[in-house]
Amino acid sequence: YPLSQSVRVAFTASRTANFAPSNLDQPIVFDQLHSNLGDMYDPHIGRFTSPVNGTYVFIFNILKLAINVPLYINLMRNEEVIVSAYANDGAPDHETASNHAILPLFHGDQVWLRLHRGAIYGSTWKYSTFSGFLLYQD
Repeated sequence: YPLSQSVRVAFTASRTANFAPSNLDQPIVFDQLHSNLGDMYDPHIGRFTSPVNGTYVFIFNILKLAINVPLYINLMRNEEVIVSAYANDGAPDHETASNHAILPLFHGDQVWLRLHRGAIYGSTWKYSTFSGFLLYQD
């Protein structure tokens, strides 16, 4: 098969400020971009948009704000929950919630993180991060 020009898609972003919304199910916006090959992660709305059909990998690590409220995070494909993460030991401590997924996506699908409940610790130390990349194109 003739090889087409390869599509390069990869991003890593972090959250630099605490995020403690009063409502459930809020999108998490990661405001500091460390890489954004293909320019497919939008730091204004916190969503990655698939440029091509293919299989993608997404990874997230979120540090819970040190309050006595559990942290629930959802990795979303469009409006569907794909995987979730949870952190709570019953005490007001920092804990990490993390997960990953390998997803088939169609052109235009969006992947994003949703804060179902809780609060996120943001810092210039980059404890709360979201990354993704194209594994292979269909």
